[in-house]
Amino acid sequence: MEHAIQTPVGDPAWRPAMTRAVAQLKAAFAEHVEVTEGPSGLYAEVLDDAPRLASHLNDLVGHHRSVWTALEELEGRLEEPHSPEAVRWQADRLVGEVWQHRQRGADLLYEAYETDLGGET
Repeated sequence: MEHAIQTPVGDPAWRPAMTRAVAQLKAAFAEHVEVTEGPSGLYAEVLDDAPRLASHLNDLVGHHRSVWTALEELEGRLEEPHSPEAVRWQADRLVGEVWQHRQRGADLLYEAYETDLGGET
């Protein structure tokens, strides 16, 4: 996605490259949601191991919905004759959202499995 964003908008390959990048990101994100949210997914495992993090897990699930909505909006913008700069701005913002989500997930896993709460002998 980042590479497609940086492609010059005057390049005839710009819109097709953006369309492919969005489709690839959408497919990867759908797989991520399936792996994390399923009944035997990562979030269920974290919830079993660290129930204190339930609200953080719910926040991540909610963030999945907002990232998915942003992906669909960007996909729709690429199908319509919007200004390339507006599409770039939205794509750049989406990349930031995905990076933020990734970091929040990593922080949650660290909290679940690497934080020593004490009390063990």
